[in-house]
Amino acid sequence: MPISLDPSLPASLYPLAWLIGSWEGSGALPSPQDGAPEQRIEQQLLCTAQEDGTLGWRSTIHRVDAPAPLPPTSAFARDAAPTPAPSGTGERTLLHREDGLWSVGDLLPGQDRAAAAAAKPGSPESILSYALTAHLERRGESAEDWTGEVRGPRIQLALSAAGEVTATRLFGYVSGRLMWLWEQRTPVPGGAPDETALTPYLSLELHRV
Repeated sequence: MPISLDPSLPASLYPLAWLIGSWEGSGALPSPQDGAPEQRIEQQLLCTAQEDGTLGWRSTIHRVDAPAPLPPTSAFARDAAPTPAPSGTGERTLLHREDGLWSVGDLLPGQDRAAAAAAKPGSPESILSYALTAHLERRGESAEDWTGEVRGPRIQLALSAAGEVTATRLFGYVSGRLMWLWEQRTPVPGGAPDETALTPYLSLELHRV
């Protein structure tokens, strides 16, 4: 779906033009009990252009007592047919509320602006990768600084500590929808002591409001 570029948008936000706006949708959260069905979550997201050229981010995610959406929304779906889940009460509980600012940086090394300008619009050659940072703070928790890149309608962000990636967020704009996956580093079941791996924490599919 084509994105109309607002001429009043700061040039620094052109790479994130497709993200600006209000979004809402649903997704899946793994159950704390092994083998239990995933839990439904719902998100309201507001991304706004700031006068200083940054992107304002406000996210509210609730856990809902209801079955998680069917694949492909759920990143935790199994190949085997899932056990039917109870309908649930529909009760909503705040999972987390997050505010922050995103900043687009310089072109990443190896990018050729002239070649991209000469390429066919929409082709892979026409897309450039920019550095991206996100300063995010969830209620009751310390602020976090995520780093990564934006390349066309895709975003990759990582959170690191002591030289190790502890979490990632992957975003994609697909057919007018915003799809995203949040992974966190957790112990590997049955693995060696201190062995960890990035595993899905939540996944969501949003539409514009």
